[in-house]
Amino acid sequence: MTYPSNRLLRVGEVARMLGVSKSYIYKLSAQKADFPQPIVLGDENNKRSSSRWVLTEIEDWVNSRPRGKDL
Repeated sequence: MTYPSNRLLRVGEVARMLGVSKSYIYKLSAQKADFPQPIVLGDENNKRSSSRWVLTEIEDWVNSRPRGKDL
């Protein structure tokens, strides 16, 4: 399946892609480490705002992860 490079993903899509829970995605984002930050659609202070992640940023983050047992 191919997607446009600028496709925006919902938290559930990111979680399924990485094989983790939605809450873990929010935890990674809150750490402000190297995990891609979401784009907030709407007022950031409004609890009804939606967050979306850019597909290519998630793919780049996955590709930058260490591989193998030589960590």
